[in-house]
Amino acid sequence: MAFIRKSVKPNFAEVSGASGELKVGEQFTVAQLLELAKQKGVETSPLDVQGLLSALGIKLISVPMSDDVSGMLSLSDNGKDWVVKVNALHHPNRQRFTIAHEVAHFARHRFQQVEFKDLNFFRNGDSNPMEVEANRFASELLMPESIFRDKVKIFSGSIEAVAQYFKVSTLAVRVRAKILGMKGHGLE
Repeated sequence: MAFIRKSVKPNFAEVSGASGELKVGEQFTVAQLLELAKQKGVETSPLDVQGLLSALGIKLISVPMSDDVSGMLSLSDNGKDWVVKVNALHHPNRQRFTIAHEVAHFARHRFQQVEFKDLNFFRNGDSNPMEVEANRFASELLMPESIFRDKVKIFSGSIEAVAQYFKVSTLAVRVRAKILGMKGHGLE
């Protein structure tokens, strides 16, 4: 049996990125999403993830879920609107990372499937390439490299201060620092 996939158009205007004009049907980069946020007046440092969702035309719903589910991105029944559900029982910093993770699925994977469920086991290494990419994308979106390096210097490598600035967990800071090859001050 063959499945015919409808073209899904997000509810945002085209934005100019480093590679030129964005097309509705293409994947988006972190830089393009941050540029969209700036154009829409959304705070980018630290990133207002709810504002970015709004700029992308994605609805956010905060609902209690079982502890092993952080959130999900799904295409609504009308076949055109995307919805992010985040676990209302999780810490706000974890919710931010989950929202950024779901934005990553929207930016990179929305043409491959219509639902993404973020389970805890995807965070500890037992995951597929799509989940690994979404985690890395979320980390880059929340903690862009140049700003991250700057904040590590300003805060003298204090993991707690960097985490507090970006509104993420200390684990997220350590993972980001490791990916960037940063060492010292407990970052490794």
